[in-house]
Amino acid sequence: MKALPLMDSFYSLAPENTIAVNLPSGISEPLKIKSLKKLGRYALVSFYGINDPETALKYRGAILSADKSLLPVLQEEEYFYEQLIGLAVCTTDGNIIGRVSDIFETGSNDVYIVKGPDREYLIPAIHDVVKGIKLKEGKIIIQTLEGLLD
Repeated sequence: MKALPLMDSFYSLAPENTIAVNLPSGISEPLKIKSLKKLGRYALVSFYGINDPETALKYRGAILSADKSLLPVLQEEEYFYEQLIGLAVCTTDGNIIGRVSDIFETGSNDVYIVKGPDREYLIPAIHDVVKGIKLKEGKIIIQTLEGLLD
């Protein structure tokens, strides 16, 4: 089956790992990975017990999730997207511009989508802009560069 990974650590899942497959109907099924390969921006995943297209069709639109214990340990200044979504984003002078609503990857860095009261901002996750991530305080501190918030 073809899947769109939401994080690079998806590829660290190993064959024989069991993950949750959350169907659009709301039902969750545990499935054991048979193989996992990268194919461009997608992943090709095969599971034990799913051997034909008719069976695989049942899982179309499903969301795959893995227990954190199956994922690699994060290094300093590395975060799971779920840790960042919802954090307040404020400038170095203390102005809150909004909250992280989503994150997307570009070729060189992630971009935080920040929803403010009146508009949405695209904040590149680079060291020149992101000056600190304080999970316990629930905020990301950014340095505004010319044109960043225009």
